[in-house]
Amino acid sequence: MEAIQSDNMVVRFIGKPSADVDAFHQFLSQHFVEPFEFQFTADINEAALNELVSGHPSVAPNKSCQPPDIRIVVTDQATIKPFTNTGLRGVTSVMCGHSNQDAIQAFNAGVGMFFCLSASVEDKRRQIHRLYLKYQTRIQALKWQLVSEQLARQRACSPARLMAELTSVKSNCSRPSQQIAMRCGVDWQYVDWQTIRYVEAAGDYMCVYTQEETLIVRSTLTEMARRLPKHAFIRVSRSIIVNTQFVKRLIKLNSRVNYVELQDGSKVKISRRLMPVCFQQLDAALSQS
Repeated sequence: MEAIQSDNMVVRFIGKPSADVDAFHQFLSQHFVEPFEFQFTADINEAALNELVSGHPSVAPNKSCQPPDIRIVVTDQATIKPFTNTGLRGVTSVMCGHSNQDAIQAFNAGVGMFFCLSASVEDKRRQIHRLYLKYQTRIQALKWQLVSEQLARQRACSPARLMAELTSVKSNCSRPSQQIAMRCGVDWQYVDWQTIRYVEAAGDYMCVYTQEETLIVRSTLTEMARRLPKHAFIRVSRSIIVNTQFVKRLIKLNSRVNYVELQDGSKVKISRRLMPVCFQQLDAALSQS
């Protein structure tokens, strides 16, 4: 995989020194093409507050239509605790951790993205690329906000009316049908269901394993199954739904223990109660592949 390109945009980070944050910084230095800046601070709370203010240019009107410098706030298991109650909503942020439990902690604190330090290099590179895209989207949104406010002044109308007119113009646009919306932290993310390998229940949350990353989604497995195409997804146990497009083979050990092996080599146990239905549907899916 080639080095991640940043389109000459200076991506700015800020974080409090720690083993996990330092590991994140080191990975950036090795795998993210310049330009980027990483600022270390002793007070991550103040840094987050500054980013929250910077993310609302209306607080300090800017007639040049240039967005303020936005930094990605980098946290870890230790520095995320103060935000559990106040939240990092409205701040472009990422939490560095090692497990699904860390990811859920980030979700509860309103962190925009979770970076898994224990993931493979390829997976971490994909996560960094996704973080860059979120940062780029945030910058473009701020630019649009500033430009729309200027247009509203020029047209002598309110920003709300301008937005209503523009929304009317693009009302005929729609997203491709293979995209489904998922609530990930404070953000809604559109995910192509064809990239989802399987979904696993984790308490009150769902771990959605895609080809590129693991998403922590607040949903029930029943609700998730209802939204996914029935011809492509099958429930193999009480807590797991599998995309048949990623099934490599069935492993039939005996009448009680059987597995689905995915293309990446991971194995998912099939519930005894669901075995007859699973075998029928998976055999049909494999025969067509």
